[in-house]
Amino acid sequence: MRKFKVFFLVVVGILFGGGVFGSGITLEASTFTPDPGTTVSLFVRGAPVGATFRWDLDGDGIFEHTTAEPQVTLSVSEGMKLVRVEVARDGKTLAQSALALVSDRRLGAARLVLSEGTSYLVTITVGGKTTLIAPGFVEDIPAGFAVEVVADGGAFWRRAEKLEVVWPVILDPGQTLTFTYRLSPPAGATFQFAGMVSAYVEGRRVEIPIAGVIHP
Repeated sequence: MRKFKVFFLVVVGILFGGGVFGSGITLEASTFTPDPGTTVSLFVRGAPVGATFRWDLDGDGIFEHTTAEPQVTLSVSEGMKLVRVEVARDGKTLAQSALALVSDRRLGAARLVLSEGTSYLVTITVGGKTTLIAPGFVEDIPAGFAVEVVADGGAFWRRAEKLEVVWPVILDPGQTLTFTYRLSPPAGATFQFAGMVSAYVEGRRVEIPIAGVIHP
């Protein structure tokens, strides 16, 4: 990872793996940021004996597959794919969750979320599959939500209408950067996570969605 000097004219909007979902049950993926044309394994951890698993693997809102095993494997093409699972036993739904998989040959970013009761500890990890210049991300922050930066990983950041983060570095293939923040929503608020990761690759700006946990 190589640092360089940068000069910013900051304008709003310019800057731009598992999830816990109930009763100690978690949905995990072998990777959130696969290469196009590869396979990803999804795992449900902590489900009780006798549970069944209904899977929506194409993001259309319909559970196409039902398995007795807490695991499936799917092939991915370039772009974002939303996957969902519903865990049930004796006709009763125990939990549901969804993850975003984002397949790109140049870069990727994954979001992990840890519930802290009334707040969420969010870690964004950005990785390069080719050389990246000035990698960064933008994370949507709903109005009225409080944000506390816990570890900035050497990035420049600001909270405006969104959380805007950029690292003044050249990131070599295989290297990663992390940024952690705490999100505190108003009592009773419902929301989902959304954001975009970006970098310059061979002189062109590339922007793709952040993968990983999308529901708290």
